[in-house]
Amino acid sequence: MRLIDLSEFEPIFEPLSGLTVGIVDGIGNTGDQLLYLAARQFCKEFDIEHFTVNALAEDPIPKCDKLLLFGGGNIGYPPAVAIRAKAFESGIPCWLLPQSVTRHEDLKCEKMFFRESVSRDIIGRGEIVPDLALGFDFPETDVEKSGSVTFLRKNGGSVHHHVKNPLKVDPAMFCYSPEDYWNLVDRFEDVTTDRLHLAICALGMKTKATLLPVNYHKNLAMFEEWLAPLGCRWKNLVMRC
Repeated sequence: MRLIDLSEFEPIFEPLSGLTVGIVDGIGNTGDQLLYLAARQFCKEFDIEHFTVNALAEDPIPKCDKLLLFGGGNIGYPPAVAIRAKAFESGIPCWLLPQSVTRHEDLKCEKMFFRESVSRDIIGRGEIVPDLALGFDFPETDVEKSGSVTFLRKNGGSVHHHVKNPLKVDPAMFCYSPEDYWNLVDRFEDVTTDRLHLAICALGMKTKATLLPVNYHKNLAMFEEWLAPLGCRWKNLVMRC
């Protein structure tokens, strides 16, 4: 089940049909792994030959028509900046998959895609295309759902400091694959979380989802531009101490 039709992603992948691309993965949590998986699924859907590139380890980077640089929310995050810098050094035209911006970064890309307009406006150019997870083909299941649960991040980005850390349950700490994410939320009727891709997985598995803020614009911008029309709810605060 896809939350958004494949046609929304044609600005990225349609021009690449019939070409060979290197997919550059980043450094991220389980939600980011879902984006890396989605990128490969899209390449198959659009008949794009592809292989994986480890930009920091391969010298030189193997030749291809384009490099697809990982999406997510890491523009300005130093480890991700280092990976992109090595990709730029290759001289191969780089396309930035849909991103959010934490701080300004010098992006030497042939094409850039952002998943929400706030980030695009920070950089000052680029196209708006949904987060790749919104076009991922989630599996159909017949799991019996029950109960409601709140999942909160324990590391950077949290604004729910009034919730004591031992009381927080953060799936990014114990889910090690995208499948772990969607199987977890598939068990519940209702999930509240500040983990963006956990909320997207919930929607993809037909579980009710409420998204909470993080310490920059990412979650609210994604909610307003993409998730609210899909039935996701928004909440500013978790009342727990």
